[in-house]
Amino acid sequence: MGHNIKTVQEAAALLRRIWRQAAVFLLSIELLLLVLVAFLTVGGVWLAAMGDLRCLLAFGAASGYLALRAALHVKRVLAWPFI
Repeated sequence: MGHNIKTVQEAAALLRRIWRQAAVFLLSIELLLLVLVAFLTVGGVWLAAMGDLRCLLAFGAASGYLALRAALHVKRVLAWPFI
């Protein structure tokens, strides 16, 4: 990856620096909400396969979050990630 690492201390320092930079995203509420939407989607599919009408609630919450997120991006309240 272009890193000239020769000692364990250099590798540990690089690892700490990478984790410090990634912690901003990994500890964000946005990641938590995306994981929640993933659970809602998988749960909705499971409930639909079982014939339970609560699948509509799970799908509605997941699609509502995605629509709200898109609207907040259009209004520039949230920044576009990964750009």
